[in-house]
Amino acid sequence: MSVPNKTNPYFFNGVRPYNVIAEGLDEFVHAVERDFFSETKLLFKYSGKNKKTELILDICCNFGLTVGLHHFNSGNWGGFTSVDDDQALVSSFSKAFTVLNQLNENSLELVEVSLNFTDTSIIITKLYNQSIPELLGQIISKISEHFVYFTKGLTEMPYEIFVPVFEDTLPHVPEMEKEQHSYFNFWGLYFEEGTQHQVMVYSLKNRRFCKEDLFLLE
Repeated sequence: MSVPNKTNPYFFNGVRPYNVIAEGLDEFVHAVERDFFSETKLLFKYSGKNKKTELILDICCNFGLTVGLHHFNSGNWGGFTSVDDDQALVSSFSKAFTVLNQLNENSLELVEVSLNFTDTSIIITKLYNQSIPELLGQIISKISEHFVYFTKGLTEMPYEIFVPVFEDTLPHVPEMEKEQHSYFNFWGLYFEEGTQHQVMVYSLKNRRFCKEDLFLLE
């Protein structure tokens, strides 16, 4: 199985990228910060050839994951709203990103969102176009549902959670087929182990850790 490498070619927006995104950027960032009680950093990479801007969001919350999940389950964190009996969720985050994209001629791709808490970080990677805006609420819901299991019975908090990780045969699956491979199969978790770290794979289906070797994608 594999998890993504933390290193990447994206750049922090210390200088506002007027030549990349001009319309609606402030409104989008403010909407995210309001809904997640956070500070938000935007990282980006512009491809002149494809006329696309790939975005990474770092959402930084000054509280622990359990606090975030408590407010999420209370319905007042993240701007999520349940829309049917199957617990499908829509969010102001998704709506805000849609507006941002439309204002910029649908030239944006959200390729990663990091939810950074004081005790852990959750790194969610794009599987297909709009996969993160569409499924962010369901992902957080699953994190809440499986919290007891991936914290080893509430005894140990992973310092990073990668959503998702794949079997070695899957990283190069064609774009049209990636939608078939769920965010809800396997996650990669990093735990502290003395001065080292321990990488483990968590199976959502079996609600247990798998003994699998991981490698980092460059």
